[in-house]
Amino acid sequence: MNREAVKQVALSTPKVSGFLYRYGTAGFREKAEVLDAVFLRMGMLACLRARKMNASIGLMVTASHNPVQDNGIKLVDPDGGMLSQSWEALATTLANAADDEVLAAIENIAKEESIDLDAELPDLAVVYVGRDTRPHSARLSNIAIQGIEAVNGKHVDVGVVTTPQLHHCVRSSNLKDEKHLATVSGYYEKVSKAFHDLIGDRTGKDKVIVDGAFGVGGPKVQELLKVVNADNAVLEAQVRNSPTGDEDKKEEEAAKLNHGVGAEHVQKKLLLPENTLKLPEEQMVRFASFDGDADRIVYYRQNKDGKLNLFDGDKIASLMAMFIQKQMKVLPDDLTDGVSFGCVQTAYANGASSNYIREVLKVEAPLTKTGVKHLHHKAVEYDIGVYFEANGHGTVLFKQPFISKLKEAADNLGQNDQRIACKNMIALEQLINQATGDAMADLLCVEAILMVEGMSLDDWHNIYHDLPSRQLKCKVADRTAIKTSKDESKVLEPIALQNAIDGFVKQYANGRAFARPSGTEDAVRVYAEAASVKEADALALQVCQAIFDHAGGVGERPQ
Repeated sequence: MNREAVKQVALSTPKVSGFLYRYGTAGFREKAEVLDAVFLRMGMLACLRARKMNASIGLMVTASHNPVQDNGIKLVDPDGGMLSQSWEALATTLANAADDEVLAAIENIAKEESIDLDAELPDLAVVYVGRDTRPHSARLSNIAIQGIEAVNGKHVDVGVVTTPQLHHCVRSSNLKDEKHLATVSGYYEKVSKAFHDLIGDRTGKDKVIVDGAFGVGGPKVQELLKVVNADNAVLEAQVRNSPTGDEDKKEEEAAKLNHGVGAEHVQKKLLLPENTLKLPEEQMVRFASFDGDADRIVYYRQNKDGKLNLFDGDKIASLMAMFIQKQMKVLPDDLTDGVSFGCVQTAYANGASSNYIREVLKVEAPLTKTGVKHLHHKAVEYDIGVYFEANGHGTVLFKQPFISKLKEAADNLGQNDQRIACKNMIALEQLINQATGDAMADLLCVEAILMVEGMSLDDWHNIYHDLPSRQLKCKVADRTAIKTSKDESKVLEPIALQNAIDGFVKQYANGRAFARPSGTEDAVRVYAEAASVKEADALALQVCQAIFDHAGGVGERPQ
């Protein structure tokens, strides 16, 4: 490694003075204009990680559902998953190093991780770089590539991609049998084939309208649909709120990214995206919204009364768990004995969905701490692990020994329904992203299940009905004084607060409530649900008042 070159490039791309960066679950995410130095250094760090693992690593340039003025960068590990937690701290340290101490920081990381910076770069140590459609993403991506080159790294620039496509490229490049699929076209080929294997000779009866949030998912899902429908139009879909590629409209369309559109807008505000419902006859039509980098999806329709009928991550997870459980019941015992199956949720999952999964499907539904990385880490403990946050970020993970067993048995099963169930499971594992939440793969998965099961939107809606819920926030003097259980569903300290919550919950049919300290401000977040909106509101207020009384509330007591 040319140490002098590293010194010079670090000095030529100075860090914003006084700014403190932190690598979180989504990597670094800030206003685009303060990120140049971070991108350069993450290019360097990605190369170190690739050296350490002797494998491909990913760098994704995106700020997902954030406004267009923001951007971000995150590293993807060889399995296509999130960066190892121990390296998150290294990323934060390197991002915050003084400009003239970047080389020293890199050498410290190399020493700590036993990386020989002067050894020849291993053949497999490649950094895949992808970016979204934000106006500054190309420039920032090039800065990251500068960082890779400064430490004599190798890279593959996959260009404009969804975040899950970048995860796919990294994962496939590190799998012996999937190396040929480690491209965007390989992604389309794999997902399309799996979709067709799952649906057989069926075709969709109803169209789905996709809101691309004016992000990268719009043009990419159109590319995918061309491959899916190449031989036969099996899925009727229209894509709206998508960049047109017209240079004259580029700036105007960029400003619309995640603004009044996208999964976050629909799920949080229960509002239709702009420019989605165009005709009166599109009421009751199936809609799906992606977020800006297409790793989240929610479904919805506008009912005849004008209200939005939301099919969020809980509903998507329940549909997938239902389909998988149906196949598991058909498969012979020697294929399913000892196979663990769970549907992982957080305490924010609607109680009706948890009851459906546990009581109707008879599937485990463990709770984890809020945050997708916690759900993912729990899901990988199962042979089949479904996980979704309510915001629509999720997937289904399969352990390879189980899939290998299915593949060996697929053609030798005596009964036709068992052969079909076996092949359905194999196709599902290929269709759904095994690394991360993927709006496009989840879209095809939902559409395939509805086709195979012959289900209408009403059928899906009626598998359970959400309990009314209310979320509130109560300001406190010190949020660290509130300690919760690992899954955040119970307050451990102060115990008087949990005792009060337990007493309030007993007053309501289907009552449930919890309180958890905010991760960003001195406040406590409250979730409450009950049999009616009025009761959910009342329960949430009572919990807020208990927080004020028992946990150091500030200002006026909630009324």
